[in-house]
Amino acid sequence: MAIINVTPLTDITALIISDNVSEGDVLLLEEGIYFQTVAVTKNYIRIVAKGPGVIFDGKSILLDAFILVDTAGVMIEGINIRHYRASGILIEFGRGNRIVNNKINNMIEHGVEVMSSRENLIWKNEIINCYDGVLLIEGSTNNWVIENECRGCYGDGYEAFLSPDSNNAFISNKAIGNRNNGLEIYGENNLLLSNLLIDNGQGVIINEGSGSIAIGNMIKETKLGTYVIFDGYFNHFVGENNIVCNRREGIENNGQYNVLFNNEISYNRDTGILLGTTSIQNLVMDNKLVCNIPGNIDDRGMDNYLINNVEKPCEPCESPSDVCGNCSDERLMKFDESDFQNVKI
Repeated sequence: MAIINVTPLTDITALIISDNVSEGDVLLLEEGIYFQTVAVTKNYIRIVAKGPGVIFDGKSILLDAFILVDTAGVMIEGINIRHYRASGILIEFGRGNRIVNNKINNMIEHGVEVMSSRENLIWKNEIINCYDGVLLIEGSTNNWVIENECRGCYGDGYEAFLSPDSNNAFISNKAIGNRNNGLEIYGENNLLLSNLLIDNGQGVIINEGSGSIAIGNMIKETKLGTYVIFDGYFNHFVGENNIVCNRREGIENNGQYNVLFNNEISYNRDTGILLGTTSIQNLVMDNKLVCNIPGNIDDRGMDNYLINNVEKPCEPCESPSDVCGNCSDERLMKFDESDFQNVKI
């Protein structure tokens, strides 16, 4: 293994192709502004910023900043990427690559785009003003998307786009102020764990598949749908999520055989849990619902099971508009057990 120093004058693509770089080498980037697209064509290359002043600027002329095609084990770490016409980092047909602690802003397309790739880690990146923050597409599976922050994107914060994009994990991410969805998830067996979604067009969309799990997510201040499960999605588990102060329904479930368990759904400006006309044999159990307007649960489906849910109506002068405009974040994050004392089950 060799550590190779790189400056803004280096043609990094040509360097990687050359005999001077072998698998396992580290390209250590000196600070400065780089105007180039880097195509990584060897496995296990690590491209690492030496300091915070490493900037790749496409000047709204170049397409992608980094392209990884059919590579394994490549790492891109600590780089500022801005003003490219396509995506900041594109992975195609790759596996086991690591995209860590980069700052990506003002892409015309996506911050990180993963196509037909598997087992990649996308960790602790900050992505601002792109189309989608992180996009998994065309059969991308078994990827880890952890502790990223996507803000101000005019598409989605995070998206697993179609039903083949399955078995992915989205953990402890933030999606703030994105125009469309915080998380748009298609496919099977995806994990949504402890994500924070605030002020997005919609919160979570679940579509085309089965078996995904959402636990411990916080959804607040969405403008349109909050948590929407589409018709035909089944065996989805939604547990211990906090859904508060959104403009529409807390959870709208149009699917079948899903489980909504022990969620806290409060102060939403529409129904707390809406079971649509296509919802069949869903289990809605042990949820705590406070002051959702016009009601806490509306079951329009067939053969759904509602068990041990706790519903608390609005107190005088306790409408969602009153509470959501004045309560502290600590209050909204977790309701005290006293809120549910003496409430009829």
